[in-house]
Amino acid sequence: MSTGTKPRSVLFSIKPAYANKILEGLKTVELRRRFPEVGMAGSTAVIYCTSPVRAIIGSAEIKEVRKLPLSRLWRSHGRAACIARDDFNEYFSGQAHGFAIILTGAKTLRSRLTASDLATRYGIVPPQSYRYLAEDLVALLHDGRLQAPGRHKHSDRAGGPPAR
Repeated sequence: MSTGTKPRSVLFSIKPAYANKILEGLKTVELRRRFPEVGMAGSTAVIYCTSPVRAIIGSAEIKEVRKLPLSRLWRSHGRAACIARDDFNEYFSGQAHGFAIILTGAKTLRSRLTASDLATRYGIVPPQSYRYLAEDLVALLHDGRLQAPGRHKHSDRAGGPPAR
């Protein structure tokens, strides 16, 4: 049953160590305490790297979202999320379940879009966790001039590490 609506793109705030692992193709699952369970497959996950970088550095496609009890979430996705068990337990403290956001096709941007650019040009303040994005900004990020060279649509690599 199709609703005819296009998947909504989201901006994720992610710590630098995790954001870089996504773009390197090492981290294929993003974990969240809350996230929409339905209608996100096929959406673009825009990666905002938090302080000290404070910029959008890439994107990936959301392949699937799974809501799971924490024990199952850890067993099924802990390794692909590149997180230590103690950090996982601390992050999900007080929760009965969590969300595994399965990512694919990570792409590194050639030119980063800084927090000040987001605020000045688009009126966007990076979220603590995630927020929906207008499609015009997502279209800009898919512009070939912003994409890192040497990338292929079905590549498992993110096109190398992001620029410093």
